[in-house]
Amino acid sequence: MVPADENTPRNVAKELTANQVLQVGTSGAIYVQQSRSTMWSAEIPRMLPGGIGRIVGRHHLLQAMDEAMGEPGSRSCMLWGLAGSGKTTLALAWASSRIDNYPDGQFFVDMRAYSGTPRVEARDAVRTFLATLGITRGDLPDDEDEWGSVFRSATAGRRCLVIVDNVGSYDQVRDLVPGYGSGLVVTSRRAIPEMSVRHEARVLKLPLLTTDEGVELLAERVGFVRVERGDRSARRIVELLEGHPLALAIVSAKLAIHSSWTVRDALLGIESDRNPLRFLDGAGLGIEVGRVISWSVEDLDAPAKRVLYVASMLPSTDCSLSVLSLVLDLPRRDCDRLLQSLCLASLVDEIGVGRYRMHDIIKAYLTETRALVMNDEEQQAYARRVRVVHLALSHAADRAIDPNRHPSPLDRETADLADAAPFDVAEALAWFESLTPSLTFLVEEATAAGDFTFVTRFARSVNTFLYWRQDVTRTLAVQEAAVAAAVAGDPAMEALSRRALGRALADVGRLDAAKAELRASMALDAAQHDDSGVASAQHAMAELALRSGEYVEALRWGLRAARESRRTGKPVREARGLYDAARALTETGHHWWAHALGVRSLSICEDAQNAYGRALALRLLGDVSLRSGDLEQACTWWERAWRVEDSLGNVRSVQTILGQLENAYTELGDEGAGDEVRRALTRLERHPDLTRSTLTVGTTAP
Repeated sequence: MVPADENTPRNVAKELTANQVLQVGTSGAIYVQQSRSTMWSAEIPRMLPGGIGRIVGRHHLLQAMDEAMGEPGSRSCMLWGLAGSGKTTLALAWASSRIDNYPDGQFFVDMRAYSGTPRVEARDAVRTFLATLGITRGDLPDDEDEWGSVFRSATAGRRCLVIVDNVGSYDQVRDLVPGYGSGLVVTSRRAIPEMSVRHEARVLKLPLLTTDEGVELLAERVGFVRVERGDRSARRIVELLEGHPLALAIVSAKLAIHSSWTVRDALLGIESDRNPLRFLDGAGLGIEVGRVISWSVEDLDAPAKRVLYVASMLPSTDCSLSVLSLVLDLPRRDCDRLLQSLCLASLVDEIGVGRYRMHDIIKAYLTETRALVMNDEEQQAYARRVRVVHLALSHAADRAIDPNRHPSPLDRETADLADAAPFDVAEALAWFESLTPSLTFLVEEATAAGDFTFVTRFARSVNTFLYWRQDVTRTLAVQEAAVAAAVAGDPAMEALSRRALGRALADVGRLDAAKAELRASMALDAAQHDDSGVASAQHAMAELALRSGEYVEALRWGLRAARESRRTGKPVREARGLYDAARALTETGHHWWAHALGVRSLSICEDAQNAYGRALALRLLGDVSLRSGDLEQACTWWERAWRVEDSLGNVRSVQTILGQLENAYTELGDEGAGDEVRRALTRLERHPDLTRSTLTVGTTAP
């Protein structure tokens, strides 16, 4: 036994023959170190592939790798992420620029876990490494399980680098871990927790490129003359492909081959189809994004694959655990476990508790290949279930926002799901916000499938939210689709749909078309003896007349709506009719009558506990008092309206009321009250949702 010097581990046994057994007592670990002449070949292993150019947008990852590999411990790093995200490129780029740090050799092996070819066995890889060191089969133990120990012994105390690429599990890594002092970099599409637990490896997940980084990658490969930094077409390409490095590399290759193409030509090729893979994988370049992704998908077990494909049928790339578990009819715990397994496989990302996201390019592949794993009947059944769940949750959310609204009829399956979804107001608003970008997709898909009842009832469920969000363009599109669906196959909802369309047309200024829809709605309701529907249309006609300055007509429609609602026992709608009539009287200067109708509307809403109606009536009474010259009374009404609107969360209305109060108190010379209002306005300006569309909790009728 030779004592170790200061630069070697303690308890080092030198010049021992292969496979010699040492007894270890209490002196600690013993490292068997054989001489270079018997364990190493004359040439230092240099197995790193070449051809790696400058990488783009990974500087923070390179720094993190430097930190991990410079530590005195295991010096190991784990790179993982989505297929085609550039893991191998990053590992080799880092290694090639720091090769002087590893003078005793560089080892590389592609384990082919995701390659469409047979995987490399760990024993074959370690035998190749050992052969590179000059250790022949005859020098190795008969037990192959000990070969990893031989490799660790051969590299211990030296500065070697081992890159194990394209790994599927820890079993492919275990025997390739080098000895103390050498470095290890592992790449995989799948997270391998054992690397962190057993080797204290720094685990780094590769994100996709930002828009600026993606444009830089295109320019680097195609040339800065063809791809300028501010090129809008280039930026749009990166956005469509979400900064996916492999996809952008294929676009670059196509541009390089087709030298007559402009970047805009490539953009038009991608945009010509809803699935970008058809442009990318038709390149004839010997590599396809879809095929690369397929290796990850095929590695899944059957339950996880089913969850993945069903998740791809959701209208958005964002995936809620609550929604998906309902679609699959799985317990939340089981669904979450399967989603977590998809996260580990880099096929979805966890973006919050119970919230996941699927990259567009993964969804495109799954959409393209869905028919290979699901027959038409299964696809139609899941598509219908997706619509049922979204309708049920939208209905429940609408009910939370507007409990006084007359519900639309639902089938038993949808109604049961809606009853089991106890939204509070905040949850309902959050649901609609997350759903808004997918409205058009859901409506178009249902229309194409002939599911007209979904379109009409879904349009009704989202109408209140869209109306108070003031999203007039989307509201109009949804309600136009609802009327078309009602005519095509849901006549029971035609009158209601035309009424909603009339309001939407009025919001965009198409008043004549709005009147035509409302009159058609009244005719349909009258033919079906639906007095409540007639009253609702009358109220809408009053609103329309107010918009167009026809105040006498507005008064007539408002009073008719109030009278019809009172006769049919609809006090909330009666209050709204009185409110409309009072507004018309205010505009014609009949302030006393306007005040009387406003007070009556307020009383009805207070009895019915309808907060939104109370707010409308209070604001109206404030305006009437202002016009009649009683500024102090106006302030009293507006202050009450302020408190009600604030409780409803209607930021924009609160801001309007505070502005009125500030002007009124300034005119009255009440500095104390004015300061209080200004402090409230300052607090409101810091409200995080002030720049967003207003979300008003209430009902379409007070």
